[in-house]
Amino acid sequence: MDLQPTEEHLAVAELTRAIGLDVLAPAARKAEEERAVPDDVWRTLVDTGLTMPLSEELGGGGIPDTVTQMIAIENLAYGDPGLTMAALWGGAPALLLSRHGSPEQTAGLARLSEDPKARSAVALYEGYGRGPEDFTTTISTAPDGTVRVKGRKVAVAFAETADPLIVVGRDADTGALRASLVPVSAAGVSVRGTTPGLALDAAALATVSFDVTLAAAAAIDGEELAGTVHRLRLALAAAQVGTATRAVEYASAYATERVAFGKPIAGFQGVAFPLAEALMRIYEVRAEVFEAAVLVDAERYTEGAPAVTRAVNYASEVAAEATRTAVQTLGGHGFIDEHPVEQWYRSAAALSAIDFDPLRSAFTPAL
Repeated sequence: MDLQPTEEHLAVAELTRAIGLDVLAPAARKAEEERAVPDDVWRTLVDTGLTMPLSEELGGGGIPDTVTQMIAIENLAYGDPGLTMAALWGGAPALLLSRHGSPEQTAGLARLSEDPKARSAVALYEGYGRGPEDFTTTISTAPDGTVRVKGRKVAVAFAETADPLIVVGRDADTGALRASLVPVSAAGVSVRGTTPGLALDAAALATVSFDVTLAAAAAIDGEELAGTVHRLRLALAAAQVGTATRAVEYASAYATERVAFGKPIAGFQGVAFPLAEALMRIYEVRAEVFEAAVLVDAERYTEGAPAVTRAVNYASEVAAEATRTAVQTLGGHGFIDEHPVEQWYRSAAALSAIDFDPLRSAFTPAL
């Protein structure tokens, strides 16, 4: 793995960091309260081609490699993780169908980049520490060619209005990873839990249950489907890195200005050491995210699958602890909405609950 960023990587980081700070951060509070991404913010994110990438054949700017996209997600999340993940989850069908969809399935994708109110989503997560190898959602093909999708997905973005909605599961007979287009309005699709949650409300997350039979044309199969699923999961880890970085830097700046007992509180070891440790762990997990991204780009999926899970798990642990440290650094101010650290703390916790396997955690219990 080459840790030296290319000129393209540096340019993407600079662009997305500016968008995160100038566009996402100012809109974060209102988006959370209204449970919607403002049209102008959505347009800005889509225009980058990094959160809703379309292949050149479909009229887009092409599909960025995984490393480049993770750099973009991290720096957008530096501005606000909630809006970043809403855009990423909303753009996931464009990425998946660009890489694996049939001409008929990709026919309407241009609408997603042209209409700022259009929403789509991939029903990917199942909770309970289940990664793709443990999915219980099944997608099976009957002798007459029809496709049956049965299962339950959590944290489905824009679940009530998503068009298209793509469900990822496993073949009921072979266990191979499969996907299917599922209309939200189809009989057998049940959406619940759309009330405001701990955070990430701009994506209007919900739990969706499926027991639906569809035409054969709904099925999405492909040998490289695993690579796209790995990329979507890894993006959550990249967002956690951006969130943790912003929280620690904000708290560090606060600590140099807040004076107690005659000097800035950054001069006390009890304040400075936890922030320094958090920053070191952020550097470490960033390297893990990039290592997993390199494996995914190289199509080394046997190694890439556990690397992605490790990165997602560790990034969630690091972000949860780093944002908690940031809140504690601000003391009582850390819990009021005049400072954004409480929002980052909630976002990191919410992301940690979406895709986390406690059996593969770095946590070591005391004996």
